[in-house]
Amino acid sequence: MLNEVIEAENDQNIWIKYNQELKKIANEKSISETNPVLKKTYTKYLSNAFNNEGAFYVYDEKFEKAIQFYRKSLQITTKINYDYASAVALQNIGTAFDYLGKLDSTLVYMQKAYYYAKLSKDKNNLAYILTDLGFVYNNLGNNALAIKYNLEALPLFEKMNDLDGLERTYFALGRIFDNQNDFKSSTSYYEKCLQIDKKTNNNERLILVLNSLASANIKRKELNTALQFNNQAFEIASKLNNVDLIAGSFKNYGDINFEKQNFLKANNNYIKAYEIYKKLNSDTFISKTAIKIATSFYKLNKLDKAKEYGLLGYNLTKKTNYKSDQKDAAEILSDIYSKNNDYKNAFNFKKIASDIGEKIYFDESKDIALKATYQYETEKKEATIKELNQKKKISELESNKKSILINSIVISFLALALIAYFLFSRFKEKKKNELLQTQLIENQKRLEAEKKATDSELKALKSQMNPHFIFNALNSIQEQFMYGDKLKGNEQLSNFTYLTRQILEVSGKKQITIATEIDILTKYLELEKMRFAKDFEYSITTSETIDEDYMKLPPMLLQPFVENSIKHGLMHKNGLKTIAIDFDLSSSEDYLICTIIDNGIGRQKSAEIKAGNLEKHNSFSTKSIQQRLELLNDNLQLQELIVYSDLLENDSVVGTKVVAHIPLV
Repeated sequence: MLNEVIEAENDQNIWIKYNQELKKIANEKSISETNPVLKKTYTKYLSNAFNNEGAFYVYDEKFEKAIQFYRKSLQITTKINYDYASAVALQNIGTAFDYLGKLDSTLVYMQKAYYYAKLSKDKNNLAYILTDLGFVYNNLGNNALAIKYNLEALPLFEKMNDLDGLERTYFALGRIFDNQNDFKSSTSYYEKCLQIDKKTNNNERLILVLNSLASANIKRKELNTALQFNNQAFEIASKLNNVDLIAGSFKNYGDINFEKQNFLKANNNYIKAYEIYKKLNSDTFISKTAIKIATSFYKLNKLDKAKEYGLLGYNLTKKTNYKSDQKDAAEILSDIYSKNNDYKNAFNFKKIASDIGEKIYFDESKDIALKATYQYETEKKEATIKELNQKKKISELESNKKSILINSIVISFLALALIAYFLFSRFKEKKKNELLQTQLIENQKRLEAEKKATDSELKALKSQMNPHFIFNALNSIQEQFMYGDKLKGNEQLSNFTYLTRQILEVSGKKQITIATEIDILTKYLELEKMRFAKDFEYSITTSETIDEDYMKLPPMLLQPFVENSIKHGLMHKNGLKTIAIDFDLSSSEDYLICTIIDNGIGRQKSAEIKAGNLEKHNSFSTKSIQQRLELLNDNLQLQELIVYSDLLENDSVVGTKVVAHIPLV
């Protein structure tokens, strides 16, 4: 009941109170409930409550806070394999990143949402995520993929008769044609949206469509028509007190006056829109209006003001990553500097605009858009005609055969029923035997795989805490207490205790987060650092595509490689010793790429020293790690899981590089 009340209520200040109660009940019952079905149901409601809380912070424009709650929902849904809700949570995270202007992050999370939506087989969820993917690719300038995903969504919305979904898809296609300067096609799609919004009384979407129609007609030089649409949009937005859509109307008024050569009036309207967007902290629209203001000031010959707003807009476009806006800003700045006789800056900005322009293939993308939409409409009409012809033929055949069927059906029915029963009984028994046989084979395979995994994990566990490492670490700590800094010795003893506890804690786990693995490696390296005085440095880095708190890997995979680098590569080197560890994600997002680089003596010299050393060093077992990776590699079939190489400089070995490919499961 609480969930239904929250869904029905539009005022976020009201429904958030109900949501707190929903979260409290769901949290308590998900812990205390013993019935597994009910426990899972309460857990689902808890994930829903976290999603609601994220939405509340989106309304409040606290997008970072919203992402935290969406992530909590995602952690729950992935744990209970609730694919539909996982898709929703990932979609919400992507949308929040879009509000923050981080398009790359938006794309990553929308692609993950698309994956889970396909698993859930929920057509409604899948259709909306497809339109969101189209929206992201449109903003990134990839019109081919923007069209592809929107045209995949369109038939799904049509089958479900989802008017809101159809409106969103038509609007997205309108924006794509706007980007191609095909305003006639974009207007036709916006008019379809207009019909739906009037039918559903969706005033907010209606304002957005009216603004878009005004903008398209401005580009078509149909200024009177544009003014009519914009007046309607401004009137409705003012009644609803929707400030961001009011700002959009002011921007359109500015464009209309600009086209009429009334640059002062245009400038005043642009500044009104700019002030609203500043209050909303919307970098994307601040940059767009700043460029408009710079252009109108340029026309008014107020070059200092024009340069101020032009630079503001240009710097923001580098942050928002909207290439078309960056091109517009560079072009007006080039004109401003040229008029100020600053030809060096004028040339630099003209080159920037030209470089961006060469990367935007409007004509080619326009052909793709026209062909794709024409093909879709044609196939749709052909399918309808084909369906009607088939129905007609079927009707004729049924009419001709009707009398024959009526006469023969009574005689054949009993015979067919007996034969069918006999065949079905045999088929059922055969399938039952086949199913039992299949289950037996699958169980044998599963037990064999589990045994291999267990044996491999046991081998890895036995080799995790190397006796030499424990002895050396305790010896270094003892030296600190006896001859060195007791405070530092105490700190390192605490690190050693923490590291030992962490290793014991993760030993029983199949997976740990990358953040936990980095923490263990850091503590380990801090202990090793004591033995090298001040000539040992290390670094641990991760790429921007990795979410350290979300992505996981099997525990204790990398420490043996780090230990080998120190014992065999750095121990025998004079001077500064360094080791660098980097985590990256493959382009397919199927596996982690973990790279360990040291500036040690290299593998050949290390082998020579080891061969001449009577006291053999018992290093961590990398063989068991190879086995663990091979078990994880069943699906990906990677050719090389661990790659060793020497780093060369002027034909001399200057270090060793180890690259481990860890499949994500």
